[in-house]
Amino acid sequence: DPAKNLKQPYRIYMNHVLNYEGYRFFQSSYDGDEKGTILSVNHDFWGTFFTYIGYALMALGMFLTPFNKYSRFALLGKIIRRHRGLIKTATAVILLLFAFNNPILGQHDYDHLNPDDIPVVNKGLANDFGRLLVQSNDGRLEPVNTLASEVLRKISWKNKLYDMNPDQVFLGMMSQPLTWQQIPMIKVGHKEIKHLLGIDGKYASYFDFINMKSGTYKLQKFVSAVYAKKPAQRNMFDKEVMKVDERMNICYLIYSGEFLKILPNPTGPLKPWYSPASKVAGLPVEDSLFIKKIIPSYFNAVAGNDIAMAKQLEQSISDFQKKYGKQIMPSEKKINTEIAYNRMMIFDNLSMLYGVIGFILLIFVFVELFNNTKTVRVIIKIITLLVIIGFLAQTAGLIMRWYISGHAPWSNGYESLIYIGWVTMLAGIIFSRRSAMTLAATTVLASIILMVAHLSWMDPEITNLVPVLKSFWLTIHVSVITASYGFLALGMLLGFINLLLMIFKNKTNFANLENKISELTAINERTLMIGLYMLTIGTFLGGVWANESWGRYWGWDPKETWALVSVLVYVFILHMRYIPGLKNNFSFNFASLIGYASIMMTYFGVNYYLSGLHSYASGDPVPVPSFVYYILIVVVILSIWAYVNERRFTKKT
Repeated sequence: DPAKNLKQPYRIYMNHVLNYEGYRFFQSSYDGDEKGTILSVNHDFWGTFFTYIGYALMALGMFLTPFNKYSRFALLGKIIRRHRGLIKTATAVILLLFAFNNPILGQHDYDHLNPDDIPVVNKGLANDFGRLLVQSNDGRLEPVNTLASEVLRKISWKNKLYDMNPDQVFLGMMSQPLTWQQIPMIKVGHKEIKHLLGIDGKYASYFDFINMKSGTYKLQKFVSAVYAKKPAQRNMFDKEVMKVDERMNICYLIYSGEFLKILPNPTGPLKPWYSPASKVAGLPVEDSLFIKKIIPSYFNAVAGNDIAMAKQLEQSISDFQKKYGKQIMPSEKKINTEIAYNRMMIFDNLSMLYGVIGFILLIFVFVELFNNTKTVRVIIKIITLLVIIGFLAQTAGLIMRWYISGHAPWSNGYESLIYIGWVTMLAGIIFSRRSAMTLAATTVLASIILMVAHLSWMDPEITNLVPVLKSFWLTIHVSVITASYGFLALGMLLGFINLLLMIFKNKTNFANLENKISELTAINERTLMIGLYMLTIGTFLGGVWANESWGRYWGWDPKETWALVSVLVYVFILHMRYIPGLKNNFSFNFASLIGYASIMMTYFGVNYYLSGLHSYASGDPVPVPSFVYYILIVVVILSIWAYVNERRFTKKT
C-alpha cells in the first residue's frame, strides 16, 4: 500500500486527488454515515498522456475544419452566397441603457388586491436594509436585497407588490408581521384551493390559511395526502397544493425570523450566522445582548417610522457584520453589482422583449419573401440592431452573474438555460449575415428558452458550488457541451421553419421559396456541424473531467450514455446526404427537427427519469408534461403535410 509510506496525513475528496509515486487515489464513494471513504487507485501516466494527446488532436481537427476552404463547411458557404449574396449587417452600437422595468411584465396588475391600510415602509430605510448581508441556507453571503427578491418571487410571483420593491415588502413583513399577515400576497391559482381558503382573487393572506376557530391549518390534510402519494400519482390539484403550501411555509419562516441570518458569530466567521429566532449561548455578555436586542429594536424603529433611530441601528448592524465577518464578506463592489443585477432582471425582461422583437422580425422576414422592398429591408435592419443591443445586455447579465457567484454561470438548471439562450443568440447573430430568417428564428427560440428558465420549477437563486463542481473542468466541459445545445436548437428551429415553408409552396412562389429553403438548409447544416463538433469535444472533455475526479473516463452513466447517443444521432443526420433515398431537403430538415429529441432526453429526461451521477431522479419518475404530447402532435401533422406538398412538387420537377 503506497499510501502507508506517506509521512503526513492527506485528505482525499472529489477533485482533490492524492498523487504519490505515479499512483493516483480517488474518492469513488463514501460510507452512508460519511465517516469512511472508499478509494480507487490508478497507475497509468503514459496511457493518460497519449489519451489526452489524442483528444487534443481530435478537437484541433474539428476546430480547423470550418476554416478549410475545401471542407463541406466552406462548400455550404458558397451555396449560401450563390442563393442569396452577401447582406450588409447593421453597425453594432453598444448601449448600456436598458429598460429593465418593462410595463409589459404587468407589475401593477394586482387583481382585486385593495386592502384599505397597507403600511408602506420608508424606501430609503428599505434600500439601506437591502444592502446588509445575510447568510443563505447553503452558507453564501448575499445582500438582503437578494433574499427579499427571491422571497417575493416565490410567494407572489411578482417583482413588486403594491408599488413597493422587494426590500420594502420584506422589511414590512419582518417589522409589522401582524399587519402583513392580513394582506393578500400569497399566489393561489387553483379554483378548488381558493374555495378551501375562502378567497375570490388570485392572492391569499397568511391568515386565510388558518381556521381562526380551531387554530388549525386549512390545507393540512391535503398536504399530508399529497406527500403520501408517489409523484406519478399526483394530479394538478395535488401539485398546486404543494406549491401553495411551500409559499405558506416561506411566509412562516419570515414571520418567525428564521430566514434572516444576519448577525455573524463572534467566535468565528465561518460558523452559522444568527437570526432573530436563534438561541444565543456561550458568547460574551456584550455580544450576546447585542444579538438578542439589536434586530427587534431595529424592527420597532422601522414600524414606528423612527427614521433616525432606524438608521442608527442599521449602522450598528453593519458595523457588527464588518467586525466579525470581515474575512469572508464580499466587497462593496460585488454587493453593488449583485443589487444592480437583482433590480435589472435582465434575463426575465429579455424573455419578453426577445419574444416581441423576434415575432415582429419574423413577420417582416416573411413579408420580404413576397414583397422585397427597400422599406421592408430597412425595418429588418433596425430590428436586427435592437436584437444585437438585447444580446449585449444578455452578455452583460452573464458576466455580472459570473462575477457575483465567483464561478461560471452554468452550474445548475437555471444557469445552464440562460447560458443556452445566450449561445443560441450568438449562433443567430453569427449566421444573420447570411439570413435574417435565422436571426428571427433564433430570437424567438431564445425568448422561449428564457421563459422556460423562469418557470416556477426553475430556481434562479445564486448558490455555492458543491465540491464535485469546484473544478476547472466545470468551466471547460459544461460550457462547451451546453453551448452545443444552442447551435443544435437553432438547427431544430430552422428545420421547423423549412418544413413550414414547404407547406406554403405553390406554383407562383415555388422558385422563390425553393431558393429560400435551400439557403436555410445550408445554414442549418453548418449550424449542426458546429453543434456536433462542440457536442463531441464536450463529451470527450467530460471524459477528462471524469478521469481527473474519479479516475475513469467512462462509466456508462445515463448522462454519459445519452450524450453518446446524441453524438451518434447528429453524426447520422449530417451524413444522410450519402444515402440516396435521404438526399433531399425534406429529409434533412425533418431529421434536424426530431433529432433534438435526443438532446432533450440528455438534458431533461436523464435528470428527472434516470438515476445516476448527473441526475436528480430519486426513484419514482415525474409525470411527462402534457405539452410534450401537444408538441408531438404538431410535429407529426407539420411533417406529414410538408412531405405531401414537397412530394407533389418533386414529382412535377
